[in-house]
Amino acid sequence: MGSASGDRRLGLVLAAVVFVFGWLLAAAVNYFILFVSFVIPVPVGVLLAAAWLTAAVATAISAWLVWRRLRWPGLAGFAVLTAAAAVLMASVNWVHFYASTWYAMHRPDYAEALRYLDHLPKGEGPPEGISRLNSDSGASAWFVRVWSGIPGCAEGFAHFDGSPGSLNGMGSLDGASCVVRPAVQLGDGWWWVE
Repeated sequence: MGSASGDRRLGLVLAAVVFVFGWLLAAAVNYFILFVSFVIPVPVGVLLAAAWLTAAVATAISAWLVWRRLRWPGLAGFAVLTAAAAVLMASVNWVHFYASTWYAMHRPDYAEALRYLDHLPKGEGPPEGISRLNSDSGASAWFVRVWSGIPGCAEGFAHFDGSPGSLNGMGSLDGASCVVRPAVQLGDGWWWVE
């Protein structure tokens, strides 16, 4: 009798591991989607579809394992867990979550980069992917591009001298003629801009 109980427990542990792995992998792809799409030349939609497919396959395998061990009561509880995971994944704004947590983890690096950029030697431009944006009203910002859409506008981090206010006329990014709009205030004058 102990062997059947041990097999049941092992099957449920395996179901939990497969389920958690599939959904964590999908969450990781959603979290790092801008970085991944910058490194791997695959459209964002394809990467996101692969992430959701991975979660769906892991869910199906886990559901089968739970069904074999617990039948209907276990499957009902599993359905509630799956619905909660799917709602959480779909309701999180992953880009804004990425920007906030990435900045929080690298706050000293952004301060160091700003000190460097504000004291560039005369005649030396900023590194690739960083640009100085100026508005007609005299406001300026350092823009650190994280992602550029093709076609589309760039997204990234920007440090504003003062309040960003209305950024109409702030300039174009990479020739895309896009208006930069602050989306998430990160602190110390840094914003996530889209």
